Amino acid sequence: MAILRAARLAGETCQPRASMRALAATLRASASPSTSSRLHLESWDRLRVVAALDTVFMHFTGDHAFFGWGLPLFLLLSVALGVSKPQAPSTARFLERRIPRILLPWAFWAVVFVGLRALSCWMSGLPPFGWLEPSMLFYGPRIHLWFLPFILVAGLAAHAAHRAVGTSKIAPVVALGLAGLAVLLAPAFGVSEWPYAQWIFSLPAIPLGFVLGRALAFERSLPRLRLLLATLLLAFVGLGVIAWGVDEGSGVYAFRHAGGFGLLALATWLPNRADPYTRRLTPLMLGVYILHPAVYGWIVKPAMCLVEVNDVRWLRVALAFPATMLLVWVLRKTWLKRFL
Repeated sequence: MAILRAARLAGETCQPRASMRALAATLRASASPSTSSRLHLESWDRLRVVAALDTVFMHFTGDHAFFGWGLPLFLLLSVALGVSKPQAPSTARFLERRIPRILLPWAFWAVVFVGLRALSCWMSGLPPFGWLEPSMLFYGPRIHLWFLPFILVAGLAAHAAHRAVGTSKIAPVVALGLAGLAVLLAPAFGVSEWPYAQWIFSLPAIPLGFVLGRALAFERSLPRLRLLLATLLLAFVGLGVIAWGVDEGSGVYAFRHAGGFGLLALATWLPNRADPYTRRLTPLMLGVYILHPAVYGWIVKPAMCLVEVNDVRWLRVALAFPATMLLVWVLRKTWLKRFL
């Protein structure tokens, strides 16, 4: 119908050149579908909240709320969505989008936290910057900030692979094998110091996130995407079992990454409908990740100590998580929104 309307326009108008250009544009649009569209999965947005809750629970209690699947969820989503378009953007365009979203908030809050800790040291009679270490350039003045520069590098690595292989359907299969190999080899590094141990743990998420993103790019039909992700999950679980059999230390890596991938695959079977709560909560999760230790240390912990309930671990999360969401929501109403 669009072609017929364009042809009719070409016959009726008194400007034949403009009409022919309109007809040609319509024909091109009809002949080649958009290469930039992809499925938007509302359930994946909800999993961001689950990931944030699991991470906060771990930081405040030493245990996980969801079996430690929160960190892999964050990693897989970030890497996958960066390579989920059929055609890779230019590297300049990729960085133009990622740096304001990831590196700029990291740099801003790193400066804020350095300033606050320096002030605290000075008020206590200690050297204001005596605690700084050169290695903090790689993760920041608070250990949990390691995630942001890492995910920028991880996303850039996946983007480079996307640029190199284009629309090849063999590349995700190779990447799946690399993810299994990373699960097997990661424990061999023997690193236990934070945040370096977290970097090593997160390495399998780069190829696995690439697999997830390319699956999303190839399949725009939700039923076929469900089956594809289920197949990929079973294949990765098989690789994880093999790695676990070779080295028992690989079991935790395989379990947590497979769990994160499994939640994403399972979520595609839920109704893909938007709801007002997810739309409001999801944009807060980056700010929650950045600010939750500060909110707990400066607000929640003093209040809990005051009423002598600081040893109730679950209560730390029950108070700090919504308090941080509220603070982030307020700050996002100001000029600080660009850093959250």
